[in-house]
Amino acid sequence: MRPSHNAFVLLLVLLVSPVCVSAIGASCFKVVSALVGRPTHLFNKFQSEICDQGCKPTVPHWDLWTRNNTFVPAVRSLMQRMNVPHKEEALLKMGDDVAVTIKQNCGPMLGGGRHICSDPEILAGFGNCFKRNFLKASIKHLPVLIPMASDASCKEQLKFLESDKLWDETIPNNMREYAAVCDQLGPFDHDEL
Repeated sequence: MRPSHNAFVLLLVLLVSPVCVSAIGASCFKVVSALVGRPTHLFNKFQSEICDQGCKPTVPHWDLWTRNNTFVPAVRSLMQRMNVPHKEEALLKMGDDVAVTIKQNCGPMLGGGRHICSDPEILAGFGNCFKRNFLKASIKHLPVLIPMASDASCKEQLKFLESDKLWDETIPNNMREYAAVCDQLGPFDHDEL
């Protein structure tokens, strides 16, 4: 889900830093609104594009495929579009730090050889755990994120988030790419977390 990470970076800045909100334009608030209505849509897409295809996603898949094939290209694209290439390494470090926290705190939910698509409760629980821990783990990276939440960048992100192409083409295509290789990534071993 390459492009969606761009929006989560912005959402993180707005949720965690109320002091900075007054310095951020109205477009940034609209970005948050555009994101709030999408979790169910993304959940349904994940179910149909990944789980229903027989994929058995696990936490180690982040290191085996998702980081280099989804997250890194999303960061590079965001940095190019926002013309802040000097922030790329810091944003990659943030993603890696967040991934460690997610693995430690959410990975145990998948003990006993279960995977994220094992059943709807596991999928929903893992998703909620991911969201909570993403926010917590990202707080320490606010100095890198705050400068990226200008009104101009928010206007660009809002336009991007409001397009059906993102939600109905780009994200599902990214999910399909992952689902096509997920079985080749190896079995889940809880000790790998």
